[in-house]
Amino acid sequence: MQFLRCVHAEFLLVLPRIVRTHLGFALLSLGISLVWLHAHGLDALTVVLQAGALGAIVGAAGVVGHENDRPALKISLTHPTTPLAVALGRWLAIVSPAVVLALGCTAVIEATPSALMASLLAAAAVGSCALAIVLTLGKGAATTLFLLMAVAGTVAPERLVDLARPGLLRLTAASVLELGPALWHYRDIVTGDVGAVLHALAWAGLGLLLAAAFIGRRRR
Repeated sequence: MQFLRCVHAEFLLVLPRIVRTHLGFALLSLGISLVWLHAHGLDALTVVLQAGALGAIVGAAGVVGHENDRPALKISLTHPTTPLAVALGRWLAIVSPAVVLALGCTAVIEATPSALMASLLAAAAVGSCALAIVLTLGKGAATTLFLLMAVAGTVAPERLVDLARPGLLRLTAASVLELGPALWHYRDIVTGDVGAVLHALAWAGLGLLLAAAFIGRRRR
């Protein structure tokens, strides 16, 4: 029960962040931009996937990316709780606004329920990864991850490797796209690809464990 109380307390952090910081405005701007891109030719599945994934990255920057967030984790751990409970609560605070954004975009552009499901799994995986990265490297890492997901995340790694003289940089980027959470992979969820679903769930769990490990070190 104490575990769930801690998760709930950390989750409630999202409410003041949306109202009192730029997080709410950033999410709204992202949604409007995606709907505008759909009106100018971007397919519905990509729009909904990016709503979930990019919304989760914006959420990570807003929920754990502030200068005082990481020092505050040490204060949280002086109370009866566990690093996993703190990580899970923050993850829920990150993913929940992305879910709302994905639902809104799905309704506006009339996307399919399967596209929405793919978006929710993408939000879970990318949000978990973003949580671990932003906790470790800070808010600037969220910007890099956002650009990577928005620009390269929809590109299949084979397209990078097939380029002439791919070089080390392109091979590295292709490996990241193959192993990490990427929207090109989660498009297959729409067709019922079990491997894509398991990939998303695995990243959701791995990111939480990495975030919990980082938070646990703050105790020392």
